[in-house]
This record gives sequence, structure tokens and C-alpha cells, in this order.
Amino acid sequence: MMAKTASLALLLAFTPLAATAATPEEAYISLRDRSTAKLRKLEAAGKAAGAAEAEEQKTLKELGEKMEAIIGPVSVPGFQKLGKYSIETLFDGVGADQLDGLAFSGNDDKSQLTVSTQGLAEAFLRAHRKNWLKGEKPPQSLGEALASPYFYTLAVSPDAGVEKYADLPIAKPAAATLATALLDLRSQDDAGGTLPDEIIVAVASEGRLYIASTPAKAKIESAPACEKIWSEHQAKAKKAMDSYSASGLADEKDFEKYSKLQEEGSSAFRHCFAEHAKSEKFFAALTQEAQALADKLAATKR
Repeated sequence: MMAKTASLALLLAFTPLAATAATPEEAYISLRDRSTAKLRKLEAAGKAAGAAEAEEQKTLKELGEKMEAIIGPVSVPGFQKLGKYSIETLFDGVGADQLDGLAFSGNDDKSQLTVSTQGLAEAFLRAHRKNWLKGEKPPQSLGEALASPYFYTLAVSPDAGVEKYADLPIAKPAAATLATALLDLRSQDDAGGTLPDEIIVAVASEGRLYIASTPAKAKIESAPACEKIWSEHQAKAKKAMDSYSASGLADEKDFEKYSKLQEEGSSAFRHCFAEHAKSEKFFAALTQEAQALADKLAATKR
């Protein structure tokens, strides 16, 4: 009886600790959220200077150290071995609210790699679900998110939107649980009839999430049919802009029509490109580039 009582007492003594102990990821998120809320409150009150800036830098250092412990060493051929904390500021602005992780520069000074965890990526999605891109259903899973160019805009592209031109049909590496690739262009404004120039590859493996971007090596060309579609939309958009100018910039309906035609033209051009590109030689070459990168990411050991 005494042995049973002692065992029960021992169990009860350890149960509260087990129930309340936070994981490293949970402890990191808690500190980040508390610190961000405090600093942005100061920012809203016009006090984001002096002591607040010093506190931000101190906290960024602490968060970066926690992130390094969560992620662990990273060694991916073609990328620097030393990464930096992916969040650049805890105040509101460019470089804030990105995917939590470590960012690595490519040896070519053009490629980029962000390494996070699946748990942190899923927390990131939950945090952004309510303010997802208008007109697009918020992703309910990481797999759905990796198919959305808006996810990459939020997660790894703070100063330019990611425009997807085509999915690249790579095979999921054996060591990966998820693997996607897309051909894209980053732009701060409407991309119009500009051709894509970048490949983004995302791989989930052994609890980590790797997101790598690299310049496309294959020469990408447009199809005459796509150029025709873009030209036709441009001609209509020009008429709307000419009408807006003639009104002394007073007729907002003309400007709205111009903006809509530009947006529709860009979307139609990308759709046309995706349809025609599949049968072009450069598309197979781009897919091979993406596959090689995905295989390399999936082969990275923790």
C-alpha cells in the first residue's frame, strides 16, 4: 500500500511539469509574440527609438539564438554555412512577420535559402489565415500553402510579390514528405508581359522545411500567341488611360478600367505562358534544374 501511495505521489509530482513544459518552438513563439506586441505598442505611441530600438536588437539576438538551437546546423551545397535569423525587425515594416527560420545566401550571391520547421511553418499559416490574399481560399495544410505563390510572398519575399508562371512537375525525393517547385518572377508592381526568371523549390524533410530560390539557367522564351494576348490588353488599357488623361485625371472609372485591364492582361499572359511552356524544351530543362535542387535539399541531414 505504501509503495502504491509513493508511486502515485511521484506521478502527481511530475504531471504538472509535463503538462506545462513548453517545447523549444512554443517557447520561441511565446517570446517573439510578447516582444513584438510590446515593441509595436511603443511604435504606435511614437516611442520606437532609443531604448526601444536597443531592446529590439537585444531581443532579435535572443530569438536568433533560439532559432539556431531549433534548426541546428545546416549544410546545403551551393549555400553559405552560416545563416542569419530570418526576421529582420520586430517593429512593423519590411522584414517583419516573415517565416521564422534561418536565411542563407547562395554562393552565387543570387540564390537564397530559408530553413524553418514544419511546426513553425504551420504556426505561420495559422497566424496569417485570417488575412490571406483576397479571392484565394486560405490553405488548410502546408501542402496547399506550398502551391500558392502568395505563401512565398509572405514567407520569404518581403519587398516584392511572387508571381507564379508555372508549376514545375518534380518528383518528390524519397527522403521528403513534401516537395514542390514553381517558375516565378518577383515584382513590386504588376509584372505585365515580363517573362519569369526564377525557380522556387520547397521541400519538407525530417521535420524541416527548406525554401530555396535560384535564377533560372535555361533560356526562357515566350510564345507568339501569348505576346498577342498581352498586346491586345495593352492596347485596350492604353485607350482607358488616354481617356483618363483627357478627363484631366477626373474620371476615376477610366482609371479603374485601366487597372483592371492591366491585371487581366498579366493574368492572361501567365496563363497562356503556362499552357505553351509545357511543350517547350526550356520547360524540361527548368524542371531538371528544380529536381536537382529538390534532391539536394532532401538529402540534407539534420
